[in-house]
Amino acid sequence: MTLWTDGYLADLPYPHHVHAELSPSWLSAVLTALGQHAPDIAARFRYCELGCGQGLNSLLLAAANPAGQFIAVDFNTRHIDHGHRQAAAAALDNLEFRQASFGELADETDAEGFDFIVLHGVYSWVSPANRTAIRRFIERNIKPGGVIYLAYMSHPGMSAMVSAQRFLWQAAQRVPGDPQSRLRAGLDALRHWQDAGAGYFVDHPDVARRLARADDEDLAFLAHELLCEHWTPMQADQVIDEFAEFDCRFVGSATPLENIDALSLPGHCLPLLTDIADIAQRETVKDLARNQSQRRDLYLRNPRALSAGEHRRALLAGCWSALPGAPANGGLTFDTRIGPVQGDERLFAPLLAALAEGPQSFAELARRPALAEQIGSLSTALQMLTWAGHIHPLLNGAVAIERCQALNRILAEGALHGAGYRYLAAPSLGAPIAVGLLEMAAARVLLEHPQLRGELLRETVLALLRRTGQAAGETQVRQLLDFEEQTLAVWLRLGVVGR
Repeated sequence: MTLWTDGYLADLPYPHHVHAELSPSWLSAVLTALGQHAPDIAARFRYCELGCGQGLNSLLLAAANPAGQFIAVDFNTRHIDHGHRQAAAAALDNLEFRQASFGELADETDAEGFDFIVLHGVYSWVSPANRTAIRRFIERNIKPGGVIYLAYMSHPGMSAMVSAQRFLWQAAQRVPGDPQSRLRAGLDALRHWQDAGAGYFVDHPDVARRLARADDEDLAFLAHELLCEHWTPMQADQVIDEFAEFDCRFVGSATPLENIDALSLPGHCLPLLTDIADIAQRETVKDLARNQSQRRDLYLRNPRALSAGEHRRALLAGCWSALPGAPANGGLTFDTRIGPVQGDERLFAPLLAALAEGPQSFAELARRPALAEQIGSLSTALQMLTWAGHIHPLLNGAVAIERCQALNRILAEGALHGAGYRYLAAPSLGAPIAVGLLEMAAARVLLEHPQLRGELLRETVLALLRRTGQAAGETQVRQLLDFEEQTLAVWLRLGVVGR
C-alpha cells in the first residue's frame, strides 16, 4: 500500500472539518468591513476549493448558495468519491467534484475563471513544486476582483514545532500500522525525549504543552497535519510577495479580529507599527506581536477600494443574524490573543438585544436610539461578534431552503450512523452552522415531522438515538429542553429545518 503521495498522507480520509471563513457571505462581509469591493454573490458567481478533502465544505456551500457554481478539487480518489455520492444524493446540480493533482491543474485555464479560489491548510503541507503549481493555477484562473482565501501555518507561532514535526514524520516511516498508530508511536517516542530532559523542550515549553494535548485531539486530523514530508510554516512577507507577482494583493485577514489592531496586538506594540508602511513587513511584525501560528489571508486580484460613499452604503446594506447560543444582552468578554477584552455594555447590550429579536440590517441597527449615537463603533462590534461565533452575516441573494434541507437530511442520517458530520446548512446565511450529535438527531426528526414540539419531540428524538446506538438518558433530556428553548427558534428563522 502506498502511504505517501508526493510527501502527503494519502491513505487516510481527511476528517469532515468545516471552516466558517470559506463561506461567500462571510468573505463578502469581511471585505466590506475592510473597505474593499467583493464579488456580487446575489448574482451568478464561480467558486473553486483546492484540496477539498471529503468535500463537506463545498457540499454545504453549494446547497446554501444557489447562485454559485462550485468546483471542488482533491487528488485523493476516496475524497472525491465521497463528495460525488453526497452531491448526487442531495441533487446538487451546481457542484462538480474533480480528482486531480495540483501539478495537473497548473497549466489549465478555466473558460470563465473564478470569483473565489480557496485553500485551507493544504498550502503548508505540500511540496514547494506543488505550491508553485497552486500559484500558477490561481494566476491563470482568478478573475479581476476575485478573492483568494489562503490559510497556512505561519512563523513564529509554529517555528518551535518544526523539529518536533520532522521527528514525528521520520518516526512514522519506521513503524508499521495505520497512520494514527504511526503518529501515536511517534508521539510516544518524542515524549521519552521530553521526559529525559531534552533541552529542546526546556527552551520550547509550548511544544510540550501541544504534545500533552495530543491524546485528546483527533488523531486522524493530526496525522494529516503532522505526517507530511513537506510540512512547512510560512513567513507572511514571502507569501504576500509571491502573490503580488501576479497582481493578487493582500488586503486583510478572513479572521475579523485580526483586522482590528487595537484588539489583536499588545498595546505597547501599536506605536511600533506607525512608521512601517510596507504591507508585507507590517504583517511580519504583526505575526511577531501575536506569535501567529496560522494565517487566513485574503487576496484580491487588482483590488479596488470602496469610496467613502460606497463603503457607507455597503455597510448599511449588510444584514446579520444571531446564531444558536448567542447571548441576548449584556456586556461580553472576548478571549483574544492579547488576553480578555471587555466589550462595552453600552454598545453590546442593545446590539445583542436587537439581534435576539431576529435578523437586522446595519441600517436598522443604526436607527435604534441606543445604537445611533455609537454608529462609529457598530461595524467593529459586528465583526467582533462574528469572530466570536455569536452572529453571522445573512446571504445577500436567493435562499435555497429545500436544497439545504435535502442535504441536512443526508448529513443528519450519516451523523447518527458514525459518519462524523457536525455541520448543517443554514440557507438564510448561505453558510454552515455547527451542531452536536443530539442536535443532528433533532434535525433528522424535525425534517420529517416539522410540527413536533414539546414532550412528543423529545420522545421521538430519544427513540431515534436509542435505535442508532446513542446515549438517550436524563442528560439528553436536559439537552433537548435547552435545544427547544435556545436553538430551535433560530434554526426555524434560518431555514435549517422546516416550520
